[in-house]
Amino acid sequence: MDPTMPIHTSIHAALAALMLGAATLAAAADAPLGRAADNAIYAQTLVNETMAKHPELLVIGMHAVKPGGKTSTMIASNLDRIGKQDDEDDLAVANEHKTILAPNLKEPTKFEVAVPLKDATGKVIGSLSTVFKYEPGADEVKMHAAAVAIRDDLAKRTPNTAALFKAKS
Repeated sequence: MDPTMPIHTSIHAALAALMLGAATLAAAADAPLGRAADNAIYAQTLVNETMAKHPELLVIGMHAVKPGGKTSTMIASNLDRIGKQDDEDDLAVANEHKTILAPNLKEPTKFEVAVPLKDATGKVIGSLSTVFKYEPGADEVKMHAAAVAIRDDLAKRTPNTAALFKAKS
C-alpha cells in the first residue's frame, strides 16, 4: 500500500485487486471444455478406433499430463470434455496405480472401470476411464478384464506420452 494514499483508497484498491484475481480464476475455471470432434491429436484417434471396436463401451477417456505441463487432464474421449482437469479418482489411478471398479449410482445401467494408462514399455503415463453397459448382476470381473485388455492394446500403440499429443496425420 502507498503510505501517502488515504486508508480507504488503499483498501478499495486492494479489494479491487482481489476481485480481479477472483474473476480471473473463475473465468479460467469456467473455460469451455473441448469437443472430441475438434481434438486433432493421436490420443483421440486411439479413442475413436477403440469405441468403434467395442460396442459394449459407452465412454472412454484418456487422462495424462502434456509433456512440459503440470496438470493432468482428459486428453481424449468420446465425450466433449477435452481439457477437463482430473479429479481425485483419476489422479489416484495414475499416481498410485489404483484400479477403480464401480457401478454408477446415478445410472444403474453403467459400470465404470478406471485403470492406469501405460505406454509400450509398461510405464504408467496417466489413467484410462471406461464405462460399460451394465445390468445388475453382470460379471464385473469380465468388465475389468475388458478394460485391462483395452488398456494393453492402447499401450502397444503408444510409444510414450508425447506420442499421444502429436497431431493426427
